[in-house]
Amino acid sequence: MSSNSPIFPVTDAQVIDSMRAEIEKAEASGSKRPIEKFVLAALSSIPWIGSFVIAAAGMKSDEATHQQNYLQMLWVEEHQRKLMELAQLLEQIRSRFESLGRDIDERIQSEGYLSLVRKAFRTWDNSDTEEKRRMLGNVVTNDGGTRACPDDVIRLFLDWIELYNEVHFAVIREIYQNPGSSRFELWSTIYG
Repeated sequence: MSSNSPIFPVTDAQVIDSMRAEIEKAEASGSKRPIEKFVLAALSSIPWIGSFVIAAAGMKSDEATHQQNYLQMLWVEEHQRKLMELAQLLEQIRSRFESLGRDIDERIQSEGYLSLVRKAFRTWDNSDTEEKRRMLGNVVTNDGGTRACPDDVIRLFLDWIELYNEVHFAVIREIYQNPGSSRFELWSTIYG
């Protein structure tokens, strides 16, 4: 592998085409408006998305600024992995919403829910692990599809996911499943 070849072989045109394809899928399914609002809320909460698109578009603009283009290319490559993870998560959520039907359209367009989406995706962007990102995706998806909890409780869940790491949740799960567990038992169960 040469030093000039990208780590993730996705061009800026492919990224933009992928985003367009996702929007067109939503249009074709007849659920453009609810999904569109959801995707815009998610993307607007992640600060580097706009910079990514601008950097990707400007990479081929001027040969005289080779060093700047090289740095932009490195930056784009760094964010491609995260953008692909984001696109995959958004596709999973869109698919789940479609399976729930049009009953959830009002919920996923409500400002209260979109506020939670923005908060969740800001936290998603700052998360260090795939497990936290998965948890955030589940919270957003489940809250869009059901009204099991008030928005304030969901906001609290999002704060907890941001504040605590996976070990904290494993300890809480173990104590809930086995009340009265000692520290040794917790350690043994979690770490073997």
